[in-house]
Amino acid sequence: MQSVVRSALRQALPLALAAIPFGLVYGVAVVDSSLSPWVGASASWLILAGASQISLVGLIDSGAAWPVAVGTVLVINARHALYSAALAPAFAHFPKRWRFTLPYLMTDQAATLSINAFETLRDPVQRRWFYTAAAVLIACFWWAGSVVGVALGASIPEQIDVGFAVPAMFLALLAPSLTNRPAVVAAVVGAVVTVLAAPLPSGLNITVGALAGISAGAMTLTRRAPVAVGEAS
Repeated sequence: MQSVVRSALRQALPLALAAIPFGLVYGVAVVDSSLSPWVGASASWLILAGASQISLVGLIDSGAAWPVAVGTVLVINARHALYSAALAPAFAHFPKRWRFTLPYLMTDQAATLSINAFETLRDPVQRRWFYTAAAVLIACFWWAGSVVGVALGASIPEQIDVGFAVPAMFLALLAPSLTNRPAVVAAVVGAVVTVLAAPLPSGLNITVGALAGISAGAMTLTRRAPVAVGEAS
């Protein structure tokens, strides 16, 4: 079990480190807003979703009604439903207390690492500890980055572009998955649709792009499936 935990920590560490400048971006947004630093920092514990938190800060600061703010966050986080669907078969074998606790730690990074790792890890206990180790490490770095960002956001020079970590982190998540044609098709279609759908409100383009990419990848996989012997063409 220790080897599984070490493997999870080793794979998660680069993504966890990237979460620190991501947290700084969020911290700067909080400092530049009318929110209390304590309220802004606490969102990282309550929401644990960088893109949603940044959007929420902007909405609250602009005086948006709370149903609009909450609805926007739910739309942005809708992609987590896709992660949940992918992880559900593995989580079904976890004890109930773990099934209700671990989703709190779900992030893009933890979900992606676990989905890839579960292809080779078949034991439910190993899967559980892999996800836990990776998710806790990433969450702790995100929390630390957020607190530092809120505390030091005003003193970070404008010349230092900490925003680079956001696209870099997602590229790091994407690269290991591009191992076959369906994955490449899903990534390309998802990226193109996400960009084309950028005018959609409330970050809906992310969810639309994800669904388009999944559909394209599934269609490619189906077309490549071999025809069984004796099956009519």
